[in-house]
Amino acid sequence: MSVTRFATSPLLILALLALVASGCGTITRVERDVYTTTTLDTVVTQRVTNPPGERDNGVIAPSSRVENRVRTVGYADSISVREYPNFIRWCLFEGISLVGSASANSESTKTGLFGLYRDIDDVLFGENPQDTSFIFDGYMFRMGLMEWKLDWFDHAPDWSWGVTAFEVIRPDNDNILMGAGVLSVNKRFYLRSKIPYVTIRPSISLSLLPTQYVNPSVSAEIGSIGGVNLRAYVGYAFGSALFSSASEFITVPYAGLGVSVMDFLNREEELDTEWKYHEHSAWDVGLIELTFVGSEADRSIFATRRTGTDAPAIKGLTARLGIADIALPFLDYRLSLGTSLINTVFLGSTEYGIGVLPLRLTYHWMPFTSSFRVEPFAEVNFAPSSFIHAGVRMAFPVADQMSITLVAGWANGNTGSRVRGLEEFGFSIDQRRLVDPHFGAIYLGIGASLFDQLFTRKDLRYGKGYPHE
Repeated sequence: MSVTRFATSPLLILALLALVASGCGTITRVERDVYTTTTLDTVVTQRVTNPPGERDNGVIAPSSRVENRVRTVGYADSISVREYPNFIRWCLFEGISLVGSASANSESTKTGLFGLYRDIDDVLFGENPQDTSFIFDGYMFRMGLMEWKLDWFDHAPDWSWGVTAFEVIRPDNDNILMGAGVLSVNKRFYLRSKIPYVTIRPSISLSLLPTQYVNPSVSAEIGSIGGVNLRAYVGYAFGSALFSSASEFITVPYAGLGVSVMDFLNREEELDTEWKYHEHSAWDVGLIELTFVGSEADRSIFATRRTGTDAPAIKGLTARLGIADIALPFLDYRLSLGTSLINTVFLGSTEYGIGVLPLRLTYHWMPFTSSFRVEPFAEVNFAPSSFIHAGVRMAFPVADQMSITLVAGWANGNTGSRVRGLEEFGFSIDQRRLVDPHFGAIYLGIGASLFDQLFTRKDLRYGKGYPHE
């Protein structure tokens, strides 16, 4: 599939690897209490046998009552298991767009807001954007972040230390800093102590490999609601870059705007709250959903030279990465506003769109049980493709964090591409459709979602009379 030409797709692959690596850490603290229960039981059996015939009641006769006592002692072990979160922060991906970070005579990376909004032709075909006016000079990506409580300064609160599996700081198109296993020390000041949290976080991070740099920064953060957070940064990174074409030593003063998905923050008090009592704000929080679709498109992305009845029944696929559907206070909180880090809709060889952080409105209906659900949705994708996407999704949970999905939908909009010919990529596409980037198609698909947690109405923290309501 052409999307593999996306210049940052290796970074997304590293993000998935970072998720696995961070998952190997101590996410959950388990406490077990073992009790021995002793049961004492005494069984008393009495039997009276009176001989037949008359008796002289005036004479005291020996009793015929026979009593038997049996005492038993039983021992049984009882184990109480309690599971608590064991981290301050757990994050899959954080993207930050940098302002004022470019060195003299260096071009912008042309990656847009949050470092994620690349030009569609650069994403799919490796062609540079035609527009040369850019607000953001560079970007910073962090993948696989974990933070744990740091006990120092006489157990001062809200200190943490962390490890970032992989980090990229690219101030411009000519310079880059990269770190694996980046260490950090953080201090949080909570301006709002209820969800969504608002914090100020001074931080300093240190990387040793593959490049060596120090990155002190201060960020203002709001979120930890459905795993979605917004951030504003100021910082100053400096170090030795092994892969720089401009200089061997880089200094990067910057300001930036960031967003993170599948990013969960716990206050220190929440580390002593069992998982089953934690509050949830979202109907759905997931890593990835992939759906193979049949559509009315003339050509399939899997066999672009075959048309009409010769084309495969499977015309394309849709995929979402970093999913969050946050409950809204309407219709018994069954309406949600959601987003995803990357949303791809490939319904045919020329019917496609890629959206970054789209807005998705969903109604969650569970007609039969608390697990199976029907979800009508409408979605707006802004860039790098602009299109609307609507349909109905049915989810059948088959495991704790996996569901089988059936989706019927419709997509209509603009691919955003200006490429005229694609013969050099090994296939031929209708030239008329490429001149006119507009597309529209109806589709039906089947797929699955992985590392996907579907919550029910009783799991949501709303409508229960909590102080935040």
